[in-house]
Amino acid sequence: MNPSIAILFLLALAAWAADSSAQTPPALSCVDPLVKVFRGDTNLPPAVAESHVAVGEYATLQFVFRSPAAVINLSAGVAGEVPGATARFVGYVKVGQRRCNELWTADGRFPDPLLEDKAIAVAANQNQPVWVTVPAKAPGLLKGQLTLQWNGGTLQQPFTVRVHDVRMKKPRLWVTNWWFSDPDRLALLAGHKVEPFSIEYWKQIRQFADFMAAYHQNVVLVSPLDLTQMRQKDNRWDFDFSRFDKTIETFIAGGVVGRIEGGHIGERASGDWKSPFAIRVPQAAGGFTHRPATHEAARAFYGQFFPALARHLAARGWDKMYWQHLADEPVAENAASYRQIADLLHEFAPKVRVIEATQTRELVGAVNTWVPILDHLHRDYDFMRERQKAGDEVWTYTCCGPGDPYANRFIEQQLIKPRLLHWINFRYGVTGYLHWGFNYWNIGTSPFEETTFTWPAGDQWIVYPKDGKLLSSIRLEAMRDGIADHELLSMLAESQPALAQKLAAETILDFNRYDTDVARFRVRRLQLLEALGK
Repeated sequence: MNPSIAILFLLALAAWAADSSAQTPPALSCVDPLVKVFRGDTNLPPAVAESHVAVGEYATLQFVFRSPAAVINLSAGVAGEVPGATARFVGYVKVGQRRCNELWTADGRFPDPLLEDKAIAVAANQNQPVWVTVPAKAPGLLKGQLTLQWNGGTLQQPFTVRVHDVRMKKPRLWVTNWWFSDPDRLALLAGHKVEPFSIEYWKQIRQFADFMAAYHQNVVLVSPLDLTQMRQKDNRWDFDFSRFDKTIETFIAGGVVGRIEGGHIGERASGDWKSPFAIRVPQAAGGFTHRPATHEAARAFYGQFFPALARHLAARGWDKMYWQHLADEPVAENAASYRQIADLLHEFAPKVRVIEATQTRELVGAVNTWVPILDHLHRDYDFMRERQKAGDEVWTYTCCGPGDPYANRFIEQQLIKPRLLHWINFRYGVTGYLHWGFNYWNIGTSPFEETTFTWPAGDQWIVYPKDGKLLSSIRLEAMRDGIADHELLSMLAESQPALAQKLAAETILDFNRYDTDVARFRVRRLQLLEALGK
């Protein structure tokens, strides 16, 4: 071919392609909210724009916008017979280092935060999910419409929410996410330094309480050792519990408590994981030193602190809802030193119960609520069932582990996994769930820009700070729905235990094997609602 003709042909082809692209209109499609939508996905599984829920739940729908041309001011709104409905844009965060072997994308960007921006920019040929949430307050068929607008364009998508004639009870599953109110993390949330125990400080704590309660958290970690003001005179200690009290009162007012976890008083004496535990003992000049539980100074202090705390809890009416942590994640090699701390507590405050994230069986009599990590629960399940028969409680926890194939709440996992955690809890009779990382944002790096640090992405936090507000994540939404599933399964088990277990067993094949097919999950979830409706 003549070079000149070839060039003209290529120019014509490019012009045709550009014109063809210009003729491709922006599109809006519905995708199941349990599917993570990556920016470049071009083969998303379609879903019907309909959600089935019980009264007291939140209906969730996900819609995906895509345009051949860049859009700089996309806004979203919901109208129709859907009171209280909201539309939020799904944001993307960077996962800098791969830690899981489940999901991955070339640019390392994963959907996670739910943004409350009024308008956002969307690049050409990039997916932008929109998250629609509708509170279900009464039985019936709700009809709504999502409207997207931008300069020069509008798209609309009708949807329905079927609220079944089933009223979800208050969740019975105990749920705690450990929260952090240190100055650095409150500064990330507020955008400036927050003076501890100032008016603004307490406003931020109330925001934590309100937010947690909205996502079915009903247990809160509060440290009596760190929040109690202490003064020593001669050999006597005076204790001012006012800050401790105000923290608990704030979470009660927000609707979280429930139960109270007293923060840990001990930690490993060295960096070695198998190191014996020592407990914190305050010094007259301020600060703490670490001593074995049998040390004279430890006995002298806790011989006064534990009885004073027990009396104070009883006087406030909190003794029946209070459990005390002693030292985190004991293992067989330091179980003896843990038992010494438990003996100290039982000697001076015998009615205070102990809860602990445990990694050993050797704490019978020292612990009242066992919280093994999920893979240890799998390994020690028969032992844990025996502890339940003996009158102890058994919860479970996840953290930086376990990894695949176990369910966890990592960003790189399928979104159905954090929801299935609570199907696991139902199937195996676990009565509580604990996670250590509600808002342990890394200092010095935006949580929106980098999520991988010492642990897998998403382990350290499940909420985001922006403009003084806590933002949810699609993982936290899945967790909330899983807690609701647990309650609905528990309600069904009251009248039809075999059917409830059948539905759970079809989804949870074993502690580390699950049916993660979203379509089949929706079928079982509908069967659950229909069985309750009958």
